[in-house]
Amino acid sequence: VYSEFGLKMELEKRKLTILPQPSLLLPNDDELVKKINTLHLVTEESLPDYLQLAECPFNWQPNRFDDVNPEEVINLSKEKAEYDDMPLDRFIRLMTLVYELSHQKKFEDAEQTLHNAEMLLLEENGLGFVHATKHILLATRAHIFAMKGLENEEIQEELEPYTELSKPEQAAVQGLKAQFFSLYRKKGFKHAVDASKKALELNPEEPMWMFLVAESLRRQSKYINSDDELPREELKLLEKAIEKDRNPKYMVHLALRYISCANKAFYQLKSDQNFKRSELYQTINNMWEEATKLCKEALELAPNNEVINRRCGYTLMQSNFNVQLENKDLIRTALEKALELSPESSMTLHYLGKFHERLENNYKEAEKFYQKAAELDANLPAQLDLIRLKFKIYGVDKYDPSEDFENMLQKQNQIERHTWLKVKAHILSYNLFVKRDLKKALEDLEIIIEDNEIYDFMKKHYLLHLERMKLIDLYKYIANEIKIAEEELVPNKHELLKKIENISPESVEGPADKYLLNTAVRMFREPTKSYTGQRHTFNDNATSSDTVSWRSNQNQQGSLRQNQSTWRPTGQRQTRNKSSNNSNWRKRSPSQDE
Repeated sequence: VYSEFGLKMELEKRKLTILPQPSLLLPNDDELVKKINTLHLVTEESLPDYLQLAECPFNWQPNRFDDVNPEEVINLSKEKAEYDDMPLDRFIRLMTLVYELSHQKKFEDAEQTLHNAEMLLLEENGLGFVHATKHILLATRAHIFAMKGLENEEIQEELEPYTELSKPEQAAVQGLKAQFFSLYRKKGFKHAVDASKKALELNPEEPMWMFLVAESLRRQSKYINSDDELPREELKLLEKAIEKDRNPKYMVHLALRYISCANKAFYQLKSDQNFKRSELYQTINNMWEEATKLCKEALELAPNNEVINRRCGYTLMQSNFNVQLENKDLIRTALEKALELSPESSMTLHYLGKFHERLENNYKEAEKFYQKAAELDANLPAQLDLIRLKFKIYGVDKYDPSEDFENMLQKQNQIERHTWLKVKAHILSYNLFVKRDLKKALEDLEIIIEDNEIYDFMKKHYLLHLERMKLIDLYKYIANEIKIAEEELVPNKHELLKKIENISPESVEGPADKYLLNTAVRMFREPTKSYTGQRHTFNDNATSSDTVSWRSNQNQQGSLRQNQSTWRPTGQRQTRNKSSNNSNWRKRSPSQDE
């Protein structure tokens, strides 16, 4: 399949809930518990020799990565132990929890979790890899003893050295190591790729490791600028894994990769006048068709699997819009079945919201699903889609998202900094593009850039208040306005520009462009059809000098809400009433019925 799809494209283009359990690993002794709670993690150098050569989370990551919030990893571990369906997931998520809880000095909870992992292995007969899972469990237990300044001779005698394990068991250890690192984002993803490739090297015919390498590469690609490259290695590995094991999970992931490749090629080449007569055009259609077949087969093999139903619905909704329409009933059935199997799944609720918005044009129903998903477990994509939909229904002049943004910040702050910063980026762009409040935008910018790290949600940012989901470099737009701003308003402008340059040099290149902000709005604000069926057009004569208050001689200018000439500037200030009457492009208010 890859030789047909991938090569042609290349040539053409170049629950598990952790409940407290009495620990079986240590005596139930109050004095001992008190002692444990006073311990610190030991350094790698102070470990016994036999333990330094062992394989467990404490050896894999002796110094915890500082760019991922521990609460994020703990929450993800619990969530993935419930939803992920790889055989070894549940075990490694428990071991990840032991590691994180120990770093937080919650040793009693760590012991209880370690006991749960031990019971899981007993119940599931080592999950198919008895020696690998036992090695990791014992090494983790021994590490906790070492943290107390103790050695356990019984564990030392029982712990089978990693080098003496069989190749398939060593491969399983490396596979579990890859899964451990998969929750640690940028730094962790690189380690996950290395470990998964080592697993496949040790056991090259195991489809589980083929799939794991492909997944690790997919995760890592989020942090690599490879927009023009095909995921050739991923495709080959997934295809080979399916040849050996018709696993529904592998099928759905391959279907998603086919759709991703087909979409990329389609949007890159569709402007070519000969494109629809080319062999590649037929290849792209074949990829969409093959993806649909894979999803249908996966659903036949696992009709009552909530994850497979949800992922099939999601995957097909990533396809070409015509393909989505052709498979609308299949998508609806899969997502509704997933919700029936897991009524509290915020992901399924979110996807159903997308289904009703995109394929049914039922915004009221979509808003209901987005709202429930957003409230259920602080699902950030659902929260953002809810705000975007409200803009779509009510318009920028009727809907103020400030309260919704504040609620999002509070929820995401309890989860992890990365998603909290992503919300900050959307508040920044709203203040910059809609409210035209540079001062507030810069307050959020300084928070975002203080870590001196380049963020994908800034480099590939989309504006919630615009219907067309085009990506922009938000660093570039804010840097441009800093260049133009009066020094009286932005006294530290040179310092801010230097910080942005250190993070993303290309975003600061070139002279200031006073038309850049409004050019972006015009570019995305092409005539569109709203749900009412009315077509709206927008004046192309906007000039930034007419609408931006932080520039020279612009101190009397108002925000977008006060001066709707941002959308339809005529070069002269409109009255408030006239602006309001002319710019209400939705002709609705939140109080009106759908």
